[in-house]
Amino acid sequence: MSGIAGTAARVVTWPLGPALFVGMGVVQARLDGAVPVAPSDVLYLVAMLVCWVVGVVLTWRVVEQPAGWAFLGLGTALAWSGFADLYASLALGPDHAPHGPLMATLGDSSFVWWFLFLALGLQFTPAVRPASRILPILTVVSGVVFQLAALLRSTHLERPYADLVSPWAIKELAGPISVLAAVAVIVLGLCLLASVYVLVTAFRRARGDARRQLLWLVAGAAPIAPGVIASFAVSYAGFDAAAGWVLSVCVITLALGAAFSVAKYRLYDVERIVTDSAAYAISTGCVIAVFGLVVVVITKSLPVQGDSQLLTILATLAAIAVARPAYVWARRVVDRRFNRRRFDAVQLVRAGLAQPSPDLDALLIEATGDPQARVLFPADGGWVTSDGRAAAPGPHVVDLLRRDQVGARIEFDPAQCDRAVIEAVVHEASAEIDNLGLRAELAKQVEQITESRARLAGAYLEERRRMERDLHDGAQQRILAIALQLRSARVNGADAVLRAEVDQAITDLALTVQDLRDLASGLQPAALAGGGLRAATDELASRIPVRMKLDVVDRRFPAPVESAAWFVIAEAVSNVVKHAQVEEVAIQVSADRSELRVAVLDNGVGGVDPQGRGLQGLADRIAALGGALSAGDQPGGGTRVEAVLPCG
Repeated sequence: MSGIAGTAARVVTWPLGPALFVGMGVVQARLDGAVPVAPSDVLYLVAMLVCWVVGVVLTWRVVEQPAGWAFLGLGTALAWSGFADLYASLALGPDHAPHGPLMATLGDSSFVWWFLFLALGLQFTPAVRPASRILPILTVVSGVVFQLAALLRSTHLERPYADLVSPWAIKELAGPISVLAAVAVIVLGLCLLASVYVLVTAFRRARGDARRQLLWLVAGAAPIAPGVIASFAVSYAGFDAAAGWVLSVCVITLALGAAFSVAKYRLYDVERIVTDSAAYAISTGCVIAVFGLVVVVITKSLPVQGDSQLLTILATLAAIAVARPAYVWARRVVDRRFNRRRFDAVQLVRAGLAQPSPDLDALLIEATGDPQARVLFPADGGWVTSDGRAAAPGPHVVDLLRRDQVGARIEFDPAQCDRAVIEAVVHEASAEIDNLGLRAELAKQVEQITESRARLAGAYLEERRRMERDLHDGAQQRILAIALQLRSARVNGADAVLRAEVDQAITDLALTVQDLRDLASGLQPAALAGGGLRAATDELASRIPVRMKLDVVDRRFPAPVESAAWFVIAEAVSNVVKHAQVEEVAIQVSADRSELRVAVLDNGVGGVDPQGRGLQGLADRIAALGGALSAGDQPGGGTRVEAVLPCG
């Protein structure tokens, strides 16, 4: 449809619904209470407005889509039906407006346009539209033929105008026209059923996004069959108002569901919405059918008036009694019919979760039939499995959200299992997944503690071997050499030789003392035990070849905390001296009631490796005390090593 033609069509068709609605208001005002407004009339008006608004929105967005025009026609047909009934009440009342019998005839047969536009709305929805044009043509022809036959037949109208016939009736052809009308309405009904069949067939064949889009239409169409049956039963029992409620709800749900499908709206967890809607529709139809059945049985078998309160109470109690069982039954039936694999998976998960201590990963694999399915949990910027092992999720995942954050990620293979099945399983097992996430976090912490202890033990052994090697190769060898020199001098006995050997021994002792100092530089200095971090950093500043800018709190802390903080300072300063190529390093030590913060900063070349042997050992030492160590490059250049230790 071209832009000009589409605009012209909108200009012509859009105002029809509001004009008829205004006409209904004017006629109702003229009636002045002669025809009271019932609650069912309000719902009817809502259905009319919903269909009209949906039609306007769809024809505005996708002007070439016939389904939008079908729903615009449905809203207009509802408005026309209401206007015709009200005008007939006015014309055939005391005011005697013109064309009363004709409007009564049109109102009596206006339902044909409801069915016609309902069928067209289903037929022309994307992914449902039949390849052949026979069904839409037959739908329109049968509707038009019935309307013409209704105007020409001599059959009496329905109540409240049962004493009237159409003013255009041709009595000479009463028989053939009545047969033609009956055939036309039957064909129209079959066309509506065929439209539903086309919808079901398209839904069963659709896959992926097309299937998801059709689910909205299925959700909207689900209440129609039970609703129509229930409305006939209730109407037969004499409750016309209740029948109006049911039909109006059916029209509203169909219009909204088809509108979402036409506009290709996609919402999360749409299958759950569809199954809920269908289950509620079927169970509601069962409840209404039971209500109507009780009314019919009691009125036909007992001497009870149709307006008796006892009749209403008994029917209501019967409806309440079957409400819950009907919903449970309908939900299982709908779930099984919509997606049998999803239904079986959910049932299997429910049975598995009822067992003590279920293995969720194994249950997930069994329910989905996907050997690649597994649950991953966020941890330290990465992901871990349920037993705490690090893992990387694949491209196909379903996220379990908790407070707008991903609480878990379920990985699956789309070639093995449909995403909708995974989503349904995740929804069913969400509570157990949360519990498993807590256990995975605990397992991750246990694994980290185990690894940290192993590294600490290894570092302790390695450090002990280094000290043994340094003592053996350095100080021990020098001391042995001094002993041999002094023994040789004593045996020789010459003063000159003895004096020379003693001088050499003094020199070697000085070197030995320096070796021992170098060895002890990796241990705690005496100043730390005597004066704390302030004294230890002052002593360190006096013997390193770079300037130190100190900002150290003058306060004592527990010995393990001071020891860990000192090793952070010593290791970081040693790295600065070796690698940073700077002339100054800053040491900052601050504390509050609960935490001690240590930071070593430089403006050197950067490139620190947090996974290096020295820093990793420090991180384990800090973690053993409940603290945390971080190391990295600064934005302006250089390196920052920072430790936070609990000290409260």
